[in-house]
Amino acid sequence: MSKANFIKIPGLSFLTILLLCLSFPPADMGCLAWIAFIPWFILIVTEERYAYINALFIGTVFIFIQLSWLRHVTYIAWILLSLYCAAYFLVFAFCSRFIIFRLRLPLVVVAPCMWTALEFIRSFLLSGFPWFFVGHTQYQYLPIIQVSDITGVYGVSFIIIMINACIADLIIYAFTKRNLLMFPDQRFILYGLVCILPFILLAAILSYGFCWLNHYKPQEGPTLCMVQGNIPQEVKFESNEEDEISILKKYTDLSLSVKGEQIDLLVWPETMVPGLLNIDPELTGRKIDVLSQLAPIQLSQELNTNLLLGGIALTLNGEEQRYFNSAYYYNTDGKLVDRYDKIHLVPFGEFTPLKNYFPFLASLVPYEIGLTHGYRRTLFRLDTTELGSFTFGSSICYEDTVPSLIRKFKKDGADFMLNITNDGWFRNSAELDQHLAIMVFRAVENRFCMARAANTGISSFVSPDGAIYAKLSDSKGKYREISGTLTDRIKLVEKYNPFYTMCGDWFSILCVAALLIMLIMSIFRGRIVSQKVAKPK
Repeated sequence: MSKANFIKIPGLSFLTILLLCLSFPPADMGCLAWIAFIPWFILIVTEERYAYINALFIGTVFIFIQLSWLRHVTYIAWILLSLYCAAYFLVFAFCSRFIIFRLRLPLVVVAPCMWTALEFIRSFLLSGFPWFFVGHTQYQYLPIIQVSDITGVYGVSFIIIMINACIADLIIYAFTKRNLLMFPDQRFILYGLVCILPFILLAAILSYGFCWLNHYKPQEGPTLCMVQGNIPQEVKFESNEEDEISILKKYTDLSLSVKGEQIDLLVWPETMVPGLLNIDPELTGRKIDVLSQLAPIQLSQELNTNLLLGGIALTLNGEEQRYFNSAYYYNTDGKLVDRYDKIHLVPFGEFTPLKNYFPFLASLVPYEIGLTHGYRRTLFRLDTTELGSFTFGSSICYEDTVPSLIRKFKKDGADFMLNITNDGWFRNSAELDQHLAIMVFRAVENRFCMARAANTGISSFVSPDGAIYAKLSDSKGKYREISGTLTDRIKLVEKYNPFYTMCGDWFSILCVAALLIMLIMSIFRGRIVSQKVAKPK
């Protein structure tokens, strides 16, 4: 490596890593995402020998830093997941160079489709990991993210990458005189494409965003109370009967602290009911099951409200026992109305894939007993005294990061969605902020309000325009690892299904199709060129 490259390659690589890390929570400087990829894109086009190892290095270091909260659960998964996500950076660099130099296309044409397609593939491949999408950095910039009700979060990622690629192309062209088009006399097309198209698209997205926000006039919906007990995960995970009774008492006492307020629905986070609510306590012989089943009756009657409580469900089929991560819904009489069992389980978190073939994988799962996924998207009916009836659904834990699942709840008729989660596994880390940022896009994509109850934070309300209009915090402004209650009203807009709700991931699928077409054309062009070279004169 020459002295110039020795300075340039590490310098530009670390600059991209720094800017990317600052773009995501906890730094939360989302504006930097619009320039974060420029140094790396320059390296992809101008450096041949080190382009791929450099891409793997950037991806590994960035994801490893951002995913550092996973160390609180397992170091092995932290390392493996970082390497897995970094592989997408490597694929991006390889395919981009392959297409650019085979088809003589500018980066601004190739990069947005490539990056968006890879984000979409990562969202579902191997059960999916829809985290650290570039579009997530913009969750605080409401005019930009309104386009998500058409394209999903992928449209936001697309325009960010396009602007980065545009600037990178201009820098490359200005300083290296590199002409990426097939014919030099088409140079004006390159300049026009690079300079005009991305900013026209950005202007259109902003215009749509401002227009939607100007016409946004929400109505007040039912009043909800989110209870956040802040139970440390080590206490909950290794609890004895005394600890379980203490957990139940803390959540009960916090709930009773809002007695006298008019509340339509009281919500506890994921698995915060320590006992089993769907099994006769005489079968288990456990005191905590008796107390857990008495708690909803007491709360609903004293508070005169409906309840949604997170807990574990057990079903018996002969000698087979199945455990579910569930949300239990009680009416104002304390009667259990229905239950939702979590559909989208976290691999190596709640179940072990391929456990029968590779038993050692079970050591990566924090639970001794694996959970079973649910089969039904349950909708609950909320009857209020003043506003009539509403229909809502509940996602559990990371299910709010799965766009297709929340979209189906909306199509089923949900007026609003709840998310109950226990992010206590990750302590006072950026994971809590990152999780909330992702949920913002589910609200915008489907144009309904989303509220969440989290054990250690961040309990909050997100309106249909993506604004976080209520967030639990203490007198010092701390919003992680605190206990308390958060009461606010759901915001409603005229009920309709946005384009994204109806058509789903059409935009990202279009990007995948465009990518495949470019790859196929690149392969065929390579063969034609090879045949011409091999043909004797």
